Parts: sequence; structure tokens; C-alpha cells
Amino acid sequence: MNNNLSIFRFNLSPETLMIFTTPQFLWFCRSTKIFAGLKYYLSVLGLILLPLFGVSVAQVFAADCVPATPGLKSMHQAKITLLNDEGKPLELIVRVADDAYERAAGFQHICPSVIDQTLILFLYPASIEGQFHMQNVHAPLDIVFFDSRGNFLKYQKMETYTETSRPLYGPGKPFQYALEAPVGFFADNNVTGYPSRLMGNR
Repeated sequence: MNNNLSIFRFNLSPETLMIFTTPQFLWFCRSTKIFAGLKYYLSVLGLILLPLFGVSVAQVFAADCVPATPGLKSMHQAKITLLNDEGKPLELIVRVADDAYERAAGFQHICPSVIDQTLILFLYPASIEGQFHMQNVHAPLDIVFFDSRGNFLKYQKMETYTETSRPLYGPGKPFQYALEAPVGFFADNNVTGYPSRLMGNR
């Protein structure tokens, strides 16, 4: 069998490919408005990248993540108390996003390994009606919404976006607090409905 792909294996090493998957290169692509075109091009070549280099398209774009963004770094840490469905208190260390800049940043561009160890409490100055998105988020998340008194409103699992699925998430009623956590966190800790509540030390 004539395997012409061996020529490309010889000339294009994995090290060469990785130059084009660094966060710095992908940041440049976004800032020069060519990231979308590059992403489409590589998705078309996805079946070639994997056999040639052992690298999937998902792995390529996982390089577009960082351990921390300026927005995440600016969030202060706090200890909060969450009562679960059984009334058991859970003491949690969270990042607090309490201004518009921090709330807009959220987990965007953060690597999955960091998301897996981090919780963010979104705190609003008053009750609002709104929804959360998963644009530029690299791992699925759990989210729970609370009203102005800390009462449980809704628990949802938020999926990472695909080309065909880009939903928004919200409780469908006014809320003042939203707590994001690694996927499975709330189910594992029995925070899935009433009488779970967010206590006052926030």
C-alpha cells in the first residue's frame, strides 16, 4: 500500500505543530480576527491531525486556556456556609465576583484543571433577572441560583458549547447570588433543591 502520509509525518513534527497551539499564538489569532477561520480550518483537518500527530482538535484548542485571568485573580477569596438538602452546613472557600468586571470574566479561558478545584460566587448588588453563558469555558459546570435571602431557586448543569448547541442558563426568576462549581459538585454534596440555602456570611 502506498502511504504518502509518511512524507508529512517526516516533515511536520509534533513539536512544529505545538508552536501553533500555544496560548500566545491563539491569543494573537483572536486579536487579529482570524481565530474563527483558523478554528474552522483545523476542524476540517481534524481527521488528518489525529493520525499524523496523535493530536485531536479538542486537544489543540485546550491550549487556549490559562491557569488564571486578570478577572479571576482580582476576585477575593471568602468562606461561605451552604446548607444542603439535609440541613447539613458546608463550609466552602470560594472566589467572589462582586463587580461587573469580575462577573463578566467568570471561568472564561480557565483551564479545566483549575476549574475542577475552584468555586465562584457571583454576587449582585440587588436582585436581577438574567442568564449565564458558557462562551470560552473549557469544562462543564454546576450552577445554583439563590434569591436575596439566600433561598435556593434552581440547580443546573451547564455544558460546554459546541457548534450546534449554545444554550443560556438561568432560574427564570429574580436572583441575587449564583454559585458555580465543578460539574457534579452539588449532586455529590446534596445541594439540589429546597431546603438548601446560602447563609449570611458572604
